[in-house]
Parts: sequence; structure tokens; C-alpha cells
Amino acid sequence: MRPSSISIALSLTLVLGGSVPAAGFSLFPDLASGNTAQVLSEAARWSSVTGLDDGIQVGIAPGVGAALAVPRDAIADVEQAILDGVRAWQSPALGFDIVLDAPGLVEGPDSGFEIDVFAVPGTHPIFVANPQAFGGVAIPSISLFADRPFTNGTSARGFGITGADIFLNIDFFQLLGALPSGRLDVLTRITIHEFGHALGFGHPNESTNYDTNSDPLDVMQIDPNDPFAGLAPSLFVDGETIMSNQPCGPNPTSACPAVFFTSLRNDDRAARDVLYPVLVPEASTGSLLWLGMLVAGARRKQRERPSARRGP
Repeated sequence: MRPSSISIALSLTLVLGGSVPAAGFSLFPDLASGNTAQVLSEAARWSSVTGLDDGIQVGIAPGVGAALAVPRDAIADVEQAILDGVRAWQSPALGFDIVLDAPGLVEGPDSGFEIDVFAVPGTHPIFVANPQAFGGVAIPSISLFADRPFTNGTSARGFGITGADIFLNIDFFQLLGALPSGRLDVLTRITIHEFGHALGFGHPNESTNYDTNSDPLDVMQIDPNDPFAGLAPSLFVDGETIMSNQPCGPNPTSACPAVFFTSLRNDDRAARDVLYPVLVPEASTGSLLWLGMLVAGARRKQRERPSARRGP
């Protein structure tokens, strides 16, 4: 029996304008107390008990591509933009099995596939209830588990994501038909953002921002055996992370480059690798000996090779 679950709505407020700082990466708040502070090992995530072991099953509802397309764009291009957004989060520890025009999808985060994607008009109740959300909303269903296996082989008590619905706003993307060169990039970015919510990541500009040092732009060194080691709340931020819900600031007047980003930033990758750590298999003694012999042989051949003559 699945533990009792709760659903929460998270959205991307896509705004256009000058860039201002926004936090790097954050996780969902402590769902038991409602406080931002949390035991990091309890942070909500997918695990093998909720479907991660064989890849997260993603269903794209029939007609999504057609609903979001405008005449100048082929439906296939729209579908590819969504697929690119989902796959942006992939790693050796985190994979997706995606079905286009998936049959039998019904709204409800614990119905249908593990993650379902719908295209609905701006008058849909989910957007009426989230008026700050222009492009998309994610609703993950989260339950408390006594034990969740992690991708590095450890396990702990905490929250597990058991399903999610993602809604894309048809009206918003129809309006973006005036931006033919970047509209698909915006769709990919919004898809990445909403799938980030479905994977366990919050809005870093609205909750605790975690980092391992005071540099907001560098690559975080995450130990897969102890992924929370060194993480601490930080005021040093990267204003262009995918998971920020105000990539261009709170009061924009024009487009900023971050709206068109279609790949994860360093802090987004760190968030993924904290919740879904990738273990690198240890090389055996025999493998190391073979590698040493190979390198030594290559160096010997290099010394024996005649020197190339330079031209006059």
C-alpha cells in the first residue's frame, strides 16, 4: 500500500527583463513542518521504491504537440523541444522512458504514467489557481517513507516522489509565436524547469540556496558517497539557473538571455547529483595494472618514434 501522499503545485513565473541575482539550487522544504530548514537526507526524491529503478516513465498526452504548435512550426519540432527538456536532466543515475501520445492519461499526479505532461488553456483550474505561472505548472505527489534506497546504494527515511503532473499553458505558447527563433527554446527551458520540480527541486530564489563555497558559478564538487557533505545555506547566487522562477528579475521590460537557455547550469547539475548521486565503479588492481602497462608502452613508442623535421 502506498503511504498517504500530498500534492503541491510548483510553477515557473516566466518573466522577461533585466537579470538580477537569484539563488543557485534548493530542495523542497521540509514537508512535515513546512519550514525551509530541513534534514537534507529526507528531501523528496524518486527512488527504486517509487519507480526510479527502471527509469521514470513519462507520458506525453495525445495532442500536446499540436496544441502548442503555431503554423510556422511543425508539430515534430514542438515535440522534440519537450523531449529535449526532459532529457536535459538525464545522467547515469537518472533516466526516463518517454512515450509520445501516451494513451489513457488522466489528470492526477498518482494516475497514468509516473510523470504525465498535458497542454491546457490558461483558463484551466491549475493556472487559475496559480496566476503567477505563465508557462507551466508541476504538481508532484509526495509521501513519507520509512526507508528510501538512493542511487549510491545507501538508504534513509524521508520523502519520496510517487508521481507528478506537468501542465503547459497553450495560450502562453501561442502568444510566443511572435518569437519564431526562440519560441522552441523557451518551451525547452520551461519543460526543464517543471521537470526539475517533478524531480524534487524547488525555487532557489524563494527558499534556501545551497552551495559548497562562496563562488556561485563554479562546478560544485559533490561526493557521490556523501552527497550532502559540505553543503550549506549560501547567499552567493547564480542568477541564471534553470530552477529560478524569475530568470529575468521581478519587474522585467524586455527579454534576457536566460529565458532561452536549454541546458542545465552548474548549480542545476549539482542539485541533480545531490539527490541522484552517480557512483563511479572502483577500478580493480588488475585494471590499474593493465592501464599502467598501456601508458608505459605508449610512452616507450613515443620515445622510439623519429622526430618530425620542421620546415625551413
